[in-house]
Amino acid sequence: MHSQRPPSAQRSPARRAPDRTTEPADASTGAPRAPEGLELRLAIGKGGLGLELGRPFSMGVLEIMELVIALPTVRFPLDVSGGVSRFRHRRGTLDRISVELPSQRLRRWAAGRLRGLIGIGPCEVWVGVEKYGASFALSSEIAILAFSVTVAVTGEDASLMVTRARGTGLPAPATAMAISAVEALVGNFARREGARFIVPKAVTKVVRALLPEAGVRAPGTADVSITSIAAAHDAWIVHASAHPVAAEPTEVATRAMEAVAITRAADEARLEKNYEGARALDLLSLERAPRHPEIASRIAEIDAFVGGRAEAALATIAEVEREEGRGSHLDFLRAELLAETGDVRGAIAAFERAGEHETAPVLAARAFERAAELTRDPLEAAGWLDRAVAHAPAVPRIRWARVRRRLALGRTQDARADVEHLEAQASGPRARYDVWWRAGAAWQDLGLIADAAPLFERALRFVPDDAHALAGLGRALVARGKTARGVALLTRAIDLREAAGEDAAGLHIDLAKALAEKLDDRPAAIVHVRQVRPSGQAGQAGQAGQARQGARDAVEARALEGRWRAELGDVAGASLAFARLRDHAETLPPGDRDAHEPTAAFLLEAAIFEREVLHDSLAAQRHLAAALRLCPNHSAIVSAYRAVGAEIAGIPLPPPAPPSVLGESSDGFSPDEFANMEGLSMARLPPSPPSIMNIGLGTGEHGNDAQEAEDEARVEELTRQLQADPTRDDVVDELVERLLRLGRSHELFALLSARLEDATPERRIALVPKQRDVLTRLEADARARGQDLEAQLFASARDALS
Repeated sequence: MHSQRPPSAQRSPARRAPDRTTEPADASTGAPRAPEGLELRLAIGKGGLGLELGRPFSMGVLEIMELVIALPTVRFPLDVSGGVSRFRHRRGTLDRISVELPSQRLRRWAAGRLRGLIGIGPCEVWVGVEKYGASFALSSEIAILAFSVTVAVTGEDASLMVTRARGTGLPAPATAMAISAVEALVGNFARREGARFIVPKAVTKVVRALLPEAGVRAPGTADVSITSIAAAHDAWIVHASAHPVAAEPTEVATRAMEAVAITRAADEARLEKNYEGARALDLLSLERAPRHPEIASRIAEIDAFVGGRAEAALATIAEVEREEGRGSHLDFLRAELLAETGDVRGAIAAFERAGEHETAPVLAARAFERAAELTRDPLEAAGWLDRAVAHAPAVPRIRWARVRRRLALGRTQDARADVEHLEAQASGPRARYDVWWRAGAAWQDLGLIADAAPLFERALRFVPDDAHALAGLGRALVARGKTARGVALLTRAIDLREAAGEDAAGLHIDLAKALAEKLDDRPAAIVHVRQVRPSGQAGQAGQAGQARQGARDAVEARALEGRWRAELGDVAGASLAFARLRDHAETLPPGDRDAHEPTAAFLLEAAIFEREVLHDSLAAQRHLAAALRLCPNHSAIVSAYRAVGAEIAGIPLPPPAPPSVLGESSDGFSPDEFANMEGLSMARLPPSPPSIMNIGLGTGEHGNDAQEAEDEARVEELTRQLQADPTRDDVVDELVERLLRLGRSHELFALLSARLEDATPERRIALVPKQRDVLTRLEADARARGQDLEAQLFASARDALS
């Protein structure tokens, strides 16, 4: 057989039989056609007759570069006039084969099979060629998974070992997700053992998938072995031969083989979602193989996934770093854990290290993006985002983050350049519309309303009748002084939204503002704000986010109605509108201070109206109490509440102070900004008398100054930890105890209210008693101060708890 192998170098082109595989075979033989594009030809040499591939042929993700089959049973003299069809039924033996696997073809093939693995919808797949295997990265809108696959060969069998798994936002530990990803790719033709996938008879599988489709009998492969796997910059090339020189085992493959063998039992438990069992098995393995990087990394990722074990996971990662040196694949996880513990500087440094050494571009970019999110320096954040975009220029999320950051720094031209990049990446008119509409919304969110006009105009080029873009352009034109045209566009946008059955409350408010403030048509403006319905009746208000927005729209509409009615002299109608404003505000859940500041400002304006115009201090106090519920520590509202309370109680007040009595509040807005009715100004409210300065500040007493200082410091630290990870219930519990000791009841009330809103039924059972105790305490404090209305508010809130 060996002497009969027909080497192609000894063949003469003149003696090569013509290719006839693309023609129908003789009707008597019934030989099938070859697959389209497959070209086989006869090869005649000193060793005998054989078949070979005429030109490279694509088979799925593989590119068959060379294929030689010897026909040892065929002897000279012979008739080759029938070409390949005459010998296709002869039993041959595979002499050699070369297969190329292009990385881009593998990436496209894998993307379809990995859809939905790490998140809903499609995922982007990146494949990197490595000397001993491949690197993979999967990314969706919310998650990223990266891992390596190391290849080892034994004869004709190939083994794929999953190593160096890491990621963020995943629904399971990274190693479990990586094993699931490889199983989705090769599970149909490979056998899994933990994190190892064995592809038996790999060459035989390829040959038997190719040749029978061409009507050629599959050759024997008993003596064939894989001789080498070479890695080019964008492909892998696999050679197999019947007389191989054994492929030399690599150190990387040997270490990977040992690692997956040690962790096999734990990986099986990991795939069954028995994470505690997997961790226990990993610990046993770590005792047998101390400081093994793969084992230690598996333990750390389970601790990080379960939560509440940041310190334990960081200690485990420290051991891995000592073994692997600089550039550990767990740098990203270490950075996230440092951020969770409140070590912001350490987290930023770790994210930088992760980004510099990460091989998967999308995960490297995410590391720099996270560093930008953590830093407080706007210029430094912009620099991090520049590095993130350089690593992953095609990721829209990072581009949009840089757009917002550049806008905040006033670099509008640079931000516009990023938007143009996003448009170039978009496919189809609707996608391009989405880019420009989102850009216009970003400009408007930062107060650049007039500058957003050309962006919305660009969006309307792709979808000319879209209500959102028409509304954005209408607002921009009003800001530019083109009020008439802007009002016309807002009216058209309202018609389109309502015709589609969508809620147009926000557009009615925008149109009303344009009519009242630009065209001085307050009666028409009141008509539009009156069409804004309460949140419970708004269209599609069943969803939580839309319900909250509907409630805020209703609050603003009633506030504007009251303001404009007062300016028209309709005092009774203004008072009624402000009362409806308070009713809507009381339906808002407390806790979200930033979202509630505009509502609190409207309530402050209502209180000013009731006290200064109607001389109804009790009504003013009710408005201020509702505002305090939403913003319990706002200095301007607290001062106004104290002043009105002192006036009702008949406590003598000092003479009026100069116009800057309250001045600019420490909370970001001045009360005068909201008292724009003629003759109304918060400056006319007298300052708070010293005897009632402690109203609403809690009733805690501290006999131990050291304990109080410790509690204050600990509260600040716990607050930072909760901001870094809002899911930490243990942090919430300790924070509740500290605030109780400090007597900061209003802060405690806001904290518990916010936690109750999103709590699970089990967690709610634990929080509701604490909320009741706080409300009881606040009620007693209010009654002790003679504030029966405020006490009634706290009592009502307590009774409403379920």
